[in-house]
Amino acid sequence: MKRTTVSERALVLAPVGRDAAIATGILREAGLENEACDTLPLLVTRLDHGAGLVVMTEEAITTADLAPFARWIAEQPEWSDLPIILLTSRGGGLERNPAAARHLEILGNVTFLERPFHPTTLVSLVRAAIRARRRQYDARARLLALQDSETRYRTLFENIEVGFCIIEMLYDAEGRPVDYRFLEANPAFERQAGFDPRGRRVREVVPEHEQFWFDLYGRVAATRVADRCEQGSATLGRWWDVHAFAVGDPGQNRVAVLFSDITARRNAELRLQEMNETLATLVATRSAERDRLWNLSQDMLARASYSGMMSAVSPAWEWVLGWSPEELLSRGYASFMHPDDAGPTLAAIQRMSETGQPTRFENRIAMRDGGWKSIEWTVAPEADNLNFIAIGRDLSHMKAREIELEAAQEALRQSQKMEAMGSLTGGVAHDFNNLLTPIIGSLDMLHRKGLGTDRERRLIDGALQSAERAKTLVQRLLAFARRQPLQPTAVDLAELVGGMTGLIGSTLGPAIDVRVALDPDLPPAQADPNQLEMALLNLAVNARDAMDGSGTLTIAASQVSTREATATLPRGRFVRLSVIDTGKGMDEATRQRAIEPFFSTKGIGKGTGLGLSMVHGLAAQLGGALTIASELGKGTSIELWLPVSTGTVAADPELAERETTHKGNGVALLVDDEDLVRMSTAHMLGDLGYKVVEARSAEEALQMLRDGFEPDVVVTDHLMPGLTGAELVHILHDEHPALRTLIVSGYAEADGIDPDMPRLTKPFRSADLAMSLSG
Repeated sequence: MKRTTVSERALVLAPVGRDAAIATGILREAGLENEACDTLPLLVTRLDHGAGLVVMTEEAITTADLAPFARWIAEQPEWSDLPIILLTSRGGGLERNPAAARHLEILGNVTFLERPFHPTTLVSLVRAAIRARRRQYDARARLLALQDSETRYRTLFENIEVGFCIIEMLYDAEGRPVDYRFLEANPAFERQAGFDPRGRRVREVVPEHEQFWFDLYGRVAATRVADRCEQGSATLGRWWDVHAFAVGDPGQNRVAVLFSDITARRNAELRLQEMNETLATLVATRSAERDRLWNLSQDMLARASYSGMMSAVSPAWEWVLGWSPEELLSRGYASFMHPDDAGPTLAAIQRMSETGQPTRFENRIAMRDGGWKSIEWTVAPEADNLNFIAIGRDLSHMKAREIELEAAQEALRQSQKMEAMGSLTGGVAHDFNNLLTPIIGSLDMLHRKGLGTDRERRLIDGALQSAERAKTLVQRLLAFARRQPLQPTAVDLAELVGGMTGLIGSTLGPAIDVRVALDPDLPPAQADPNQLEMALLNLAVNARDAMDGSGTLTIAASQVSTREATATLPRGRFVRLSVIDTGKGMDEATRQRAIEPFFSTKGIGKGTGLGLSMVHGLAAQLGGALTIASELGKGTSIELWLPVSTGTVAADPELAERETTHKGNGVALLVDDEDLVRMSTAHMLGDLGYKVVEARSAEEALQMLRDGFEPDVVVTDHLMPGLTGAELVHILHDEHPALRTLIVSGYAEADGIDPDMPRLTKPFRSADLAMSLSG
């Protein structure tokens, strides 16, 4: 693209002899700006920087490649026609030199000057060319201005929200407007009309179009006087604010129309007018009902004058704002308005008095205790033109409902977040169980056999302890994910807490004062006593850490009932177990994240961040909830809500730990798709005295039995590709009712396993396997 730099200089191309020096010298003496170019490519380059004309010799272009120069000439902007003066040899004019015709065809606006020539002739031709060039520059300026105006017009035309069109009036033989044709229409018009009208006649689109439109536009076209009005169309059921004015020459009969769709506003005004008429009718005919509405309405009702005083107020004013009727009627109503709102409010009332139309606005009104309340007002004039009726609605109730909705939405988001984390955590824990099973099994076998030196046995013991800690960690993860196997029963909390008080006291140390506050006659809670003891101990240890080793720990329990379900707690009866400390407390951000797995404020190496997660998961799995109340510097109260049990507390017989002496005999069929788990379990079964036959899938094991294989016991994993372990056991019970079976599963795999099926949970040790097979 060429530059449009305005320049009046002459570019001179005369590379042979002294022609360039002579020409530039002549022009310089005449006061004309010029520049010599040595080659044709340089000339083209300099043209891009602007030039008034070009002076060149015939020999400079006779043998040169004129394509770039010709392309430049052809690609000039529409306003440009570069003047060129071609200096020819003696007798080389156009009429005596046929070759010059070629130059004329390529160069376009060229003037031939034969050499030798008088300097005055050259100067005269150059000045004439510059004058012509100036006219081109003026044309360019007008063209650019026109293009800019067109661009701005088109931008406005395309983007304004007001409908705009240009129409051409069509008249009958008697000069009456009978139709009009759309010449242009902007997008807003098309959106409002619902069709593209360009080139169409109105009678084609709306045959029953109202005559007043033709009269309006015909009058504007004939008189060329703009007109503005609000018009409605019964045919289309719409109202518009119309501004019409003539455009173009008088004989063209063209009218531009700007119109805004005011249908919604007019309908609202009509509804408000109907409401006002209805109100007036009710006031006249139903005074008793009016008085009842006046006295019982939660909205503030008032009768006031345009002079600034109220003559009557409803009781709601005192309920909402605290002012007595006497105080309200003794002062001007503007004195109760916020200083920033008084001006706009009084202006709206003044406009209503002038137009006689009801209006609405919002402002802040002073309360008797010194505060402000946002009130939404609907005001309507009375027929006497002296007074008006005002209805005020307290917006604080609406804002309170908005706050409640935001709180409920936040609780839902938190619930969804914890559910997603629970699903992820449960899946990870399941995979860890599969990994830990061969680790714990192998280490347990080495430990029991006492292999290796003392140092090696200590290493094995240490590894086994670490694996057991990992097992406990997985149990906590599963508790958070609500996928641990529970044995809920009726639990006497007073007995459970009483039995643990000594353990908690010794665990926390002498600097912690442990207090117990249990309501008498507590009903039994539905819980897993073992898991509940672990949860209570976890909460106590967390409280000790929050108190930096000294303070007061209170364990309390009470019976509560919830009448309405919440985002975290269903409706029903609960036993609330509280653990309250006097520690440093938590800020709101920490409290919100406290039950997230692995979130901890104790620092690296001082906790796993799973204690509260486990307790939260336990409570949710039991049908209860965990709530946390805390404030920085004021301690923390953690409440575990447990459903009240409908059963009775069973006696807890003392069970002494025993090491099983079970020794197996016969053949065990081991089914597991995990090679490492299957290998570890096979070693355990071998140590117990079984001859082990392995199968990698339930289908393979089933086929072996159907082919005549007769094992004494089948030990199968639960989750496997194809048939699950539970499905395999169901089939075996139907086909081989006397065959003993044992399902091995992870905590996250309990779905599909009947409660009465013998089951062993991963990870396990040899003694656990032996006990399961001896049952």
